[in-house]
Amino acid sequence: MFNVFLLQWKRLMKRPFLILMFTGLTFLFVFFMGGIQMTTSVEVPVYSNNLTNDEFSEWVDRLNKEEAMVFEETDYETAEEDIRMNNIPFALEIDEENYRFLVGHESENLQAVDQHVHQVFSEYNRLEEVREEFPRNDIEVEEFIEVEESAGDGLDRAYTEFQLTVLIGMVFYFSIFTILFLQINLLGEKRTGTWDRLIMSPLKKTQIYLGNLFHYFLVGLLQIILSFFILTNMLGIDVGTNYLPMIAIVLSFTFTIVSLGIFLISVVPSPQSLQVVIPLIATSMAMLGGAFWSIDLVENRFILFLGELMPLKHAIQSMIDVIINGYALTDILQPVGILLLMGTLFMGIGINLMERSTQA
Repeated sequence: MFNVFLLQWKRLMKRPFLILMFTGLTFLFVFFMGGIQMTTSVEVPVYSNNLTNDEFSEWVDRLNKEEAMVFEETDYETAEEDIRMNNIPFALEIDEENYRFLVGHESENLQAVDQHVHQVFSEYNRLEEVREEFPRNDIEVEEFIEVEESAGDGLDRAYTEFQLTVLIGMVFYFSIFTILFLQINLLGEKRTGTWDRLIMSPLKKTQIYLGNLFHYFLVGLLQIILSFFILTNMLGIDVGTNYLPMIAIVLSFTFTIVSLGIFLISVVPSPQSLQVVIPLIATSMAMLGGAFWSIDLVENRFILFLGELMPLKHAIQSMIDVIINGYALTDILQPVGILLLMGTLFMGIGINLMERSTQA
């Protein structure tokens, strides 16, 4: 086993371009696709067709009490043109007692903005009702209880989830490419007869399989861990200290992808075909599993069902639950179990088919 394992590492050291390329692409996609440069506030154009200038300015001041949101005065024509040109996703129209949104396309910030605006209007309307009931009294608002908001609530939570989804999704996504492309060597050995000579050597089949599989497993594991470590420190993303469940997820996900590679090797006829199949499978898994966008934005039930069949979905979602919600190891037993079950099925079917082809 050790000799096979060492041989694979020597081969990788001679040609490290593959793992360096996919690790570099991980950093590139996290920086540019993930929107790491995005600010911590949301700019919301707001206009009114009925309020006077003074009333409109008072409403904008009330809305701007939320530091995470910046409401900027505009007019209907400008807002409509910006939405039509896809410069902004939505704008806010306010009236004396109500409001509505002019929406061009869906945005992850719309719900948080709507909650804030609804709260401001509700407070104002309640105060007006009290003033009408007690017209001779001066009504003042005092805060008796101060509520401290954490990063796990509201708009901050949406930003945190977005960053983590991109970070975790891209790291796992490109680790799939690395593991599967490295396993093309096994298919090449089968085609050239090297695998058959290994089987006929004094080495046991178990040693040959374990030496190869442990190599691919360790390469994928190191890429994931190093990418997480470097990116979280460079970008200042706090993933907490709940390491045990995170390690369990990474280990089970890596095992599943290595097993998937064995299954693909057993059913794909040539290395050239596998080079075409790998990007299709990896990208499909990423799209259905929520690596490119949050799975919560998807409403189609069939797409959601397909997402449940993707290892990437269970790995990303459980990692986010561990980091944001503080899930313990016992809370993620289900997704880890699903990943291990998928990996066991892939491995069992793949090795069985490889053995049949070798005997034939």
